Amino acid sequence: MLQPETFNIYILLCVIAPIIGAFLLTFIFIFEKQIDSLEEEKRNLELEQDLQRANILQLNQQIQPHFFFNALNSLLSLARINRKEDLVAGIEALATFFKFKYNNHEVLIALKNEVQFVDSYLNIQQLRFGHRLTVNKYIDDEALSVQIPPFILQTIIENAYKHSFEKHIGPAELSIIIKKMDTSLLIEIKNTQPLEKN
Repeated sequence: MLQPETFNIYILLCVIAPIIGAFLLTFIFIFEKQIDSLEEEKRNLELEQDLQRANILQLNQQIQPHFFFNALNSLLSLARINRKEDLVAGIEALATFFKFKYNNHEVLIALKNEVQFVDSYLNIQQLRFGHRLTVNKYIDDEALSVQIPPFILQTIIENAYKHSFEKHIGPAELSIIIKKMDTSLLIEIKNTQPLEKN
């Protein structure tokens, strides 16, 4: 026969055990929900990154092939008139341009890297347009570490050439100003020729 103290402990255990079990089950349920929520968030982030990569690649593919053909024609002209130093510089700039363009799959890059890419592009365009083209560039040092999507600058600048400088004769001036302003990045690109609408 059970002693009263033992019986009381037994009753207490019978009452407490289900409560503890219910508490543990609730805790496990909440914990599993939290894990599911974190996994769902991780999947969403991965999908968002994949979408951003796809958008960057699509933007990359939209860079017009006319630039490539125009650059080759410029290099061919330099070869024909025996300007070897300019030809070598142009080939180096074109190689740097395509190395960056086809090897970069990052969602964001430092502005400094984008500027180096744009410089290669501008060097090639300088060969094409010669003395009639002037490029003025001011880039705030603080802005160089800011992360931006690749090809943003190049795409805008390419439009200045494609829809303006290539369609108008005479002097052409391109102005590039980039400043860091608190949490924003100011990018200002101007050209002296009017843009021609399609």
